[in-house]
Amino acid sequence: MKILLDYFEHQIDEKILKRGLDYFVNGCVTDVNELGDGNYAITVEGSDTYTVNLSIDENTVAEFECDCPYDMGPVCKHVAAALFYLQQEELATIALPAKKAKRRQKQKSVAEQAKELLGILPHDALRAFIRDTCASDGKFRQLFVAKHINYLYCESKDLYTKQLQALIKTYSHKHGFVDYRDAKSLGGIVGEMAAEAMAILGKGEVRKPMFIALAIIEEMSDPLTYCADDSGGHIGGCIEQAFAVLDVLAESTLSGAEHDELFDCLLGLSEKKSLKDWDWYFRTIGLAIKLLKTEEEKGRIKEALNKTKSDGTSWDWNYRNAQELMLELIKKTESREAAALFVENNISNPQFRAELIEQALKEKDYPKAERLAYEGITKDEKDAPGLADNWRNYLLTLYLQKGDTLHTIQFARYFMVYSNGHHHPLRYYYDLLKSFIDTEQWADYLENLIDAIKNKSRWSDYDRIAHLYIWEAQWDKLFVLLRQHVSFERIAGAEQYLAELYPQELATLYQDLILSLMERNMGRNHYQDACRYIRRMQKLGAKAMAADLVENLRNTYKNRRALIEELNNI
Repeated sequence: MKILLDYFEHQIDEKILKRGLDYFVNGCVTDVNELGDGNYAITVEGSDTYTVNLSIDENTVAEFECDCPYDMGPVCKHVAAALFYLQQEELATIALPAKKAKRRQKQKSVAEQAKELLGILPHDALRAFIRDTCASDGKFRQLFVAKHINYLYCESKDLYTKQLQALIKTYSHKHGFVDYRDAKSLGGIVGEMAAEAMAILGKGEVRKPMFIALAIIEEMSDPLTYCADDSGGHIGGCIEQAFAVLDVLAESTLSGAEHDELFDCLLGLSEKKSLKDWDWYFRTIGLAIKLLKTEEEKGRIKEALNKTKSDGTSWDWNYRNAQELMLELIKKTESREAAALFVENNISNPQFRAELIEQALKEKDYPKAERLAYEGITKDEKDAPGLADNWRNYLLTLYLQKGDTLHTIQFARYFMVYSNGHHHPLRYYYDLLKSFIDTEQWADYLENLIDAIKNKSRWSDYDRIAHLYIWEAQWDKLFVLLRQHVSFERIAGAEQYLAELYPQELATLYQDLILSLMERNMGRNHYQDACRYIRRMQKLGAKAMAADLVENLRNTYKNRRALIEELNNI
């Protein structure tokens, strides 16, 4: 999780934020050690003394960690208190603690000191430290053995499986759960293993990278699915790295034994329950298809794919993936005719329907394309309206090709009212309609079209209607629409069209919004927004109005130091 310093109060749970604020206001932030390069070590006193480590890059907290035992979420009250300390000048209305934290500049961090010691410690002293720590610290001993067990035994997949199992055990709590911080540490170590595998593969070695990648996928998928907080994506990331290794292996020249072992392991992975709900499940089968050489292997892949059953909906991703992989298998091992027949027999798959429609359009078989598209609309209208629009888009293409004016207008109008811009920009449909509607009928048609847009739902579609007024150069109607649905972004977007005709009116709209913004919000980011729009008021020629507004804000919010600073920069 990354935290934006100017918005941190919006990213943290409200209860945690309040407790962190109480800690800050009560002077519990007692020591701030600035380590350089945006790194801080901040001491927070609570029921015990805890250290918060923060890494800040371009006003964003890229990494943070607290050594307290809190494990109910990514941010604890001590981190929140540290953030309030760092942003205290930005949030000027917060009561400051009576006792200021000691702020020390650019001391060496523990990590920096450790790195320096590793460079100068004698080998015997380092070995003695590791020996003594292994004897006294069970978790360190587990981690040390888990990280280096491959030096004790011969290379095999089982070796790396044991290594990963030991690492998972090391970073699991007594109930077997891997919390957020430990998931990051575990993912980092396993990611290093995957990176090592890719590097070795690049040197031409096959077996060791294969063992490492397969073991990572097999062992790390369980904690990811059942017992780890991987909200930071560290465990999923190392699994993705392992699959990248397998992608390269599948394209490599393998011996017969290597091929057989990899193929068997891939199909074995497809049996793992913990992979069933991830795209990686189908990725393993896709890799097996790439490796496929014999009829026996083809039969095993078919058996694996046939285990995925349809739930009867268009959005059954698992079944669709299984069908598409089955088609890939047929294309690789059977005739074109067999692949075409499979597609025809599984037309419920949207990808297959789309391929058939595109082929029919290419061959100008319009009746077939039309039938397939209308059948798709009927099937998907209720449960998958986005898919239904895909089929409508094919119909629009079809009718344009045929020169069918009536149906072209019908579908262009539909997309003008309902389109989300997925198929074509709105301007495309507008230009189509204007080119097909008689000039003398266009004004009435346009008014009717706008009414249809307004009435399609209880939410106003400002942007769609505004575009029509802009394309028609109807500036008076655009201004009325803007005033009815005003926002900073909409005023700024309309300035290029309305500034010459309505400069004072636009400035007044800005002024009202700025006053409302300051009444409801505080924080430097909001103050900067207000000042940015005050400058836009000035550019509109409303300098006197802008000056009066600045004076009003100075007098009303004179205790907001950050706001006064921003106003001084106008």
